[in-house]
Amino acid sequence: MPKNRKPARKPAATLRVVSAVPPMQQEDLLRMGSLLVVQGAEVDLGKHMLCDHPIIIGRDERVDFSLSDGSISRAHCSVERAATDSGYELVDLDSTNGTTLNGKRVVGRIPIEAGDKIFLGSSVLRFAFADAVDVQYHERVEELVQTDGLTGLDTKRQYDAVFEVLSSQAVDEEAKLSVAVMDLDGLKAINDEHGHEMGSYAIKEVAGLIQQIMDAYGHLARFGGDEFVCCFPNVDHELAIELSEELRAAVEAHDFCHDDATVHPTLCVGVATYPDNVSDPSLLFKAADDALYRAKRAGKNRVESAHPAPEPTPLPPDSDS
Repeated sequence: MPKNRKPARKPAATLRVVSAVPPMQQEDLLRMGSLLVVQGAEVDLGKHMLCDHPIIIGRDERVDFSLSDGSISRAHCSVERAATDSGYELVDLDSTNGTTLNGKRVVGRIPIEAGDKIFLGSSVLRFAFADAVDVQYHERVEELVQTDGLTGLDTKRQYDAVFEVLSSQAVDEEAKLSVAVMDLDGLKAINDEHGHEMGSYAIKEVAGLIQQIMDAYGHLARFGGDEFVCCFPNVDHELAIELSEELRAAVEAHDFCHDDATVHPTLCVGVATYPDNVSDPSLLFKAADDALYRAKRAGKNRVESAHPAPEPTPLPPDSDS
């Protein structure tokens, strides 16, 4: 056999794509009315729903299509099948500020067509015809934008949108709102010694611990790298500190075992609460982040509280003229 003869090239492998969702049935492709949020609170943008039954729209969480818009009624309007044909109608449900369709105030029931825009409060919904495949596509795009691929937690973009809504609610309802900012200790050393795959594994494991302990109390997100954040509506400072300390201890006790190697990162947490530590919810993240870095400087593997909000300066007494 000649020495320079090259081995025969193997035929290229055929790429077989396996769908993660079941195949659509014929009835799933039936087109029906649908609603898409095209303007409003960022947390609502892109929300999509098929009108396969009468859809009530409002700000109450119990309605079919709930929007984070404080300027609309709890049950504001509905989209329903027309009684006489296969079309749809828009119905105002005696809302406080009214419903508008393409610039025309809705009184009673009014026919609605594909491309029409429904204005309610500061939100705008577009009506169109769609099928289950369209809805599945929108849901998948929404998931990719909102969900961190490694941990399954929300992305910073989604967290910011939700936090804006929760902040407004806290101010309007004079309620507590707590934020915990978390950062792993020792991740760089783990990456240097064991590689980034081990580092990613540690981040994912910590995300799982965060979900176990904090998911029932608030909204969780990965801010990037090894930093996480949680906001807790209606949770006071004492409970937020207690949950953070429980999480810190759980990370410290956890064995991070992957590919025959074990590492033991720890966690620092900074906690701040409105109105205990700040006068405005928009300042919560910075206050919690400052507390986090104090924990880092104090030796790591710690939970630190934000400083109390300063007392208002009393006005000087009126002097007699």
